[in-house]
Amino acid sequence: MDILLDFLTLPPLVTLGADALRLILSFALSIFIVNIYLWTHAKVPQKSFTDTLIILCMLISVVMVIIGDSIARAFSLVGALSIIRFRTAIQDPRDIGFVFYALAVGMAVGAGNSSVAILATFLIGIIILAMYHWHQRFGNDNEFSLEFCLPPDQNFETVYRPTFDKHLIYEHLIDKRIKKSQLVELTFRIKLENPQEWLTFFNELSGIENVTEVKMDKE
Repeated sequence: MDILLDFLTLPPLVTLGADALRLILSFALSIFIVNIYLWTHAKVPQKSFTDTLIILCMLISVVMVIIGDSIARAFSLVGALSIIRFRTAIQDPRDIGFVFYALAVGMAVGAGNSSVAILATFLIGIIILAMYHWHQRFGNDNEFSLEFCLPPDQNFETVYRPTFDKHLIYEHLIDKRIKKSQLVELTFRIKLENPQEWLTFFNELSGIENVTEVKMDKE
């Protein structure tokens, strides 16, 4: 009976207020993290990923509050969370960095280190913005990754060499493999002499006989 009474005893309002403030703070900081991600992400971001960053930050702060100073609780939560299996593969390494960004901030808030959480959130965010603008201003606009396919009986060099010599100042063959369709897929890292002519280069390469599945992405 005493155990049941202890379980049903409500925590003090002060404790509830402190926990609520931690959740609100983790939510506010996660919104800042998501905005940094949106500002610096090159492609259209998935809403599910940005929502996950907010949820992770808040949940980790709750987990840290639950654990407190109890080692037993920590091991219990690790065991419980180990049954979760994530099936979604993260393609961009930056996304992994933002996941850890949100986790670290959530841990700091949950552990009661609000000043560390706030300082880390804004300082790391400013550094990420600075790196983004640095790459935008001083990055190499003429570097691309290039993929295309050729029949296996082709002399590769004679097919694409004239177009390469006309437009490129650098090329490096990264990968060469045979697809299920028996076509040979070549992957290059290239630098254009004039980055404004990337579409002309793409069209000329695509127009070559036997060259198929041309893909060109910015590095």
